[in-house]
Amino acid sequence: MRSIIVASTAAIVIGLTSPAMSLAQKTTGQAPPKSQSLSESFNKCVELARSRGYSSSDLDGNRAAARNFVVRCMQGKQR
Repeated sequence: MRSIIVASTAAIVIGLTSPAMSLAQKTTGQAPPKSQSLSESFNKCVELARSRGYSSSDLDGNRAAARNFVVRCMQGKQR
């Protein structure tokens, strides 16, 4: 009898917490939409870096600061 009560309580708790967890995962993501290709996302981040003051030689020369900016942008951490 006790095991039935414990099992049913566990099922109810899991049933109530699963939708809340999936909603939280959907709203906290900052990554670019999946419809963008990788090259489109990269090109947008490079343009953002240029608008923020990184020169073409910084971006083409693979300098650490410019590279890190583009990587963070592609991860969704730059706006």
